[in-house]
Amino acid sequence: MSRQRAEPHGILIVCTANRARSVLAEFALREALRVRGVDSIAVESAGTWAVHGTPPMRHAIEVLGEQTAEQAAAFRSRPLTAELIENAGLVLCAERAHRPDVVRLVPRAHRRTFTILQAERLIPDIHQDVAVGDPDIVVALAARLAAARGAGVPSSDDDDIADPAGGPLADYERAGAAIARATAALADALVAGHPRLVAAQ
Repeated sequence: MSRQRAEPHGILIVCTANRARSVLAEFALREALRVRGVDSIAVESAGTWAVHGTPPMRHAIEVLGEQTAEQAAAFRSRPLTAELIENAGLVLCAERAHRPDVVRLVPRAHRRTFTILQAERLIPDIHQDVAVGDPDIVVALAARLAAARGAGVPSSDDDDIADPAGGPLADYERAGAAIARATAALADALVAGHPRLVAAQ
């Protein structure tokens, strides 16, 4: 599958096998940005224990639905690498356990690495007006999320998306619903400060 890159930095989504949660989040965030008029921010994914070239879980494809079924079926997993992290302005993990794996590969990535649900929780506390028109909105958003995290409460179990692997379709649907809500909030925050959209207002 082609993975385009246009903005200075993209977004990397991380789970364990890169076959369920990060796949759901990659497609959900890309679609959330597209319907808001932004298709230039690259959204990619990888897994901390991924085997290269494995297709997504069947239930994950079902949750994504018919609109993206063909693209999702063509998706193939890949392992997390330092290069992927270095190229990302924002790293979003499915659960807190993935963050140490990211930081172990690229220690300086700790400030731009969050769980998906943690980022969603922090969005109301960021000063989005400061980011408006920033030439690298992904990096700008990551910096504001880091500042909000530093001033807020510590992370908790509520910041993790449970791994649905091996479970019934209902587990994937729960993960997908949480991801859809969080990625919609992230897309809103990114679009609010995207230079092209700000210039068009």
